[in-house]
Amino acid sequence: MNIDMVRAAIGPESPGKVIGSGIYVWFDAATVEHPVLYIGKSGNVARRTSNERTWTEQFKDARRRGNTLWYSAGCGLSAVLAAAADPQVFMWAFGKPEAAATERALIRLAAMTGGTPPAQGGGWGWGRGDQAGSPDAVHQLLNLWFQEDHMVHRIAEAGT
Repeated sequence: MNIDMVRAAIGPESPGKVIGSGIYVWFDAATVEHPVLYIGKSGNVARRTSNERTWTEQFKDARRRGNTLWYSAGCGLSAVLAAAADPQVFMWAFGKPEAAATERALIRLAAMTGGTPPAQGGGWGWGRGDQAGSPDAVHQLLNLWFQEDHMVHRIAEAGT
């Protein structure tokens, strides 16, 4: 999916920052097709996207310091935005119910057209690889996969 498909579906983006409820779409402005990287919603879109920029910089800094991909990633979006040549975000103001429905509809449209954004589903609310003692089953699997002797760790680190 590219940003033109999003605009065709829901119209032009808001002219300024959306301080309240709405949706947002990250895309790579440096790539010819302007592919969508992530579709999200928030009660305060401007604050959320500002936080995501900060988390991306923290991810880049952690990687520069030599930390693993899993340790560095606070969410899947950070790694995707860090890899993009020119990540930009557009915002649309919507009430909460409309924002939720629009976000879900755009994600389904992306899937139906074969263009699910790379960071979609990559978020999580339970931290990153620095929480080795987490009882969360998903976290435990990721901790296992990112042990140095595991093939997932070798493949993932070689590709980033």
